[in-house]
Amino acid sequence: MSNTTIPRVEKSQFAYHGFFDVHVDYLRWPTGFQNTYTRLDLCSSAAVVLAQTADGRLIINLEYRHPTGKWLLSCPGGRIDQNETPLEAAKRELLEETGYGGGTWQSLPSIYPLPAITDQQIFYFLAQDVTPLSVAKAEESELIKTLLKTKQELYQEIQNKTPVDGILCTALFLWQLL
Repeated sequence: MSNTTIPRVEKSQFAYHGFFDVHVDYLRWPTGFQNTYTRLDLCSSAAVVLAQTADGRLIINLEYRHPTGKWLLSCPGGRIDQNETPLEAAKRELLEETGYGGGTWQSLPSIYPLPAITDQQIFYFLAQDVTPLSVAKAEESELIKTLLKTKQELYQEIQNKTPVDGILCTALFLWQLL
């Protein structure tokens, strides 16, 4: 890669504020080309956990996602709160969404899931030997059912075209890299 010059932001306008923010950047590229670029500010990064019980079953969320109108298989996870580390957020989200906790935790690689529109980073963790610690306490705006699946059962669900959140697929891929 010989040319690493990046576009210059000539101006940035705030377009919308809500669950996420929308910004429009006016860019000047090294070639002189100018254009606008719309980007989302999701206001935080996220932490995701692929959790496994002592008997090897995976703790999977079946979660309703309104934009799809469907229940999707996914991993426990969510936004990283201010003054919270990614690991603290992952542990909190696992407990809140499933009631499980404890065990041994390992950091997996982090990713940028949608770098064309946002700088959000997702931090992945593997938690092994987790146990039920409490009743799940999902937020009022979350519809989540906790499922326990063997790896084979989960892969079969995916092969059967059960709707799946891409975050779960990424977690399974990163797990295989270990």
